Amino acid sequence: MISCDEASVICSKTQYKEAGLWEKLRLKLHLLFCRTCSVFSKKNKQLTSLMGKANIRVMSDSEKEVLKQTIEKLL
Repeated sequence: MISCDEASVICSKTQYKEAGLWEKLRLKLHLLFCRTCSVFSKKNKQLTSLMGKANIRVMSDSEKEVLKQTIEKLL
């Protein structure tokens, strides 16, 4: 059986599709017995879903540089 710390890491890796089959199986087994991690996993999935729906846009490196230069000029 894995620890709760290891389960949280695997849960996050699963969220980003980075966990292997063996890790997923170990996580599923842990979630059967650990209510706390089960709740964490469920909330993590909800958060991922909400972030996907939020349509958040990240600034490009060039936009960040322009903003940085603008702020430096104002100071």
